[in-house]
Amino acid sequence: MYLRGQNLEQILQTDEAIPLYEEAVAARFDAAGPYDRLIAIYHERERLEDVARIAAAAISNVRTFDDKRAWYESMRDDAAGAGDRRGAEF
Repeated sequence: MYLRGQNLEQILQTDEAIPLYEEAVAARFDAAGPYDRLIAIYHERERLEDVARIAAAAISNVRTFDDKRAWYESMRDDAAGAGDRRGAEF
C-alpha cells in the first residue's frame, strides 16, 4: 500500500495515493512512511484535524526514535491548537 502510494505521488497522483496511505495507517503500519506523507499532504491542504489524527496514530503505532516521536507530538498539538484558534470569534 505504502509503496504504491509513493509511486502514485511520484507521478503527481496524490489524491489517488491518499487512500493507500490511509489504509496503511488503519492497518497500524509500524514504519513512519505513510504517516509522514499524510501529515505533509494534509498540512499542505490545511486539513488540520487530519494532521492531528494521523500524528496521533503515528505516536501509537510507529516504532521510532525519541526526536521523531516528539515531532509527531508537536505536529499533533500544533494542528489541534490551530484548529481551536481557527474556530474562535473575535
